[in-house]
Amino acid sequence: MITYRVVATVATATASATLEEVARRVVVDYLGVAPDERFVLVTDSGTAAEIADAVLSAAFALGADATHVRIAQRARSGEEPPPAAAAAMAEADVCLCVAARSLYHTRAKGAAQAAGTRGCFNAPARLDAWTAGAMTADFSAIRRTAERLAARLRGAERVRVTAPSGTDVTVAVGGREPRGWYSGIVRRPGEISAFPGGEVSFPPLEGTASGTIVFEHVMTDLGPLDEPITVRVADGLAVDFAGGASADRLRRLVAGVPGATNIAELGIGLNGAARLGDDITEAKKRLGTAHFALGDNAGGYGGVVDCPLHLDGMVLDATISIDGEDVVRDGALLL
Repeated sequence: MITYRVVATVATATASATLEEVARRVVVDYLGVAPDERFVLVTDSGTAAEIADAVLSAAFALGADATHVRIAQRARSGEEPPPAAAAAMAEADVCLCVAARSLYHTRAKGAAQAAGTRGCFNAPARLDAWTAGAMTADFSAIRRTAERLAARLRGAERVRVTAPSGTDVTVAVGGREPRGWYSGIVRRPGEISAFPGGEVSFPPLEGTASGTIVFEHVMTDLGPLDEPITVRVADGLAVDFAGGASADRLRRLVAGVPGATNIAELGIGLNGAARLGDDITEAKKRLGTAHFALGDNAGGYGGVVDCPLHLDGMVLDATISIDGEDVVRDGALLL
């Protein structure tokens, strides 16, 4: 068996592991795949083949009834997979999606969850993201922190996020359930998460977000930003985008797409090994950061806006207060 190892180049995230080690943790420790369970791995044409090989090898070694479904990379994150792939997701006991365009915010994921499938419906598609950085962290330890933060959000009224970049936005929680289990560990039917583990998030009550969000560094489907994107927010919607070429691209992405300007998510990063690179899947889990999303917040996530887009953008060195009390200050977690 070939062993793949990549060492992180970011000084603050030097952890590394073999691909086989991480794949085994994913299948055995995090997804909890049992012998004879129906396990479906969904990848797209942008996924490193070595990842699929390692995950399937770990599942086969357990005696799981494993199937690999490979689809064409979608044009954008949140676009539906082919019907055959969606059916396989819903018929599985356990599902893992590793795709360059996320399948998490799709109706297919929601249908699979409703059918009792447990699993992680988004994971890094690049090989180096499985052997260094966030995927090498201890997701069990992160889960304990995530549950403490989720407990603070339950019953809260408002959350304010500020940052040196100019972000200053307030959202209402509105009784929405914080997803404190976004640490990649699933055990119960219908329980879902995403890799790498390391965030708590929720869909703000529609119509309540107000202020300014400045997206920094990297964003879903845009990749690295040429300069920050300043988003003016009113009544829960992004009403104006300002910046360079990346802002123009974002404006074109959301143009004419129903629901695409909805402020769909506020996430708080909890993974101390996450690298701030050009992959939003990992960067948004970085400890002490925030991320906001535009577009879809339905499909089992807790909101009511059904949209074919879900675009995450980073906020760095965040200060995050829950009903006036800081839980993150200048990028440092206070829990």
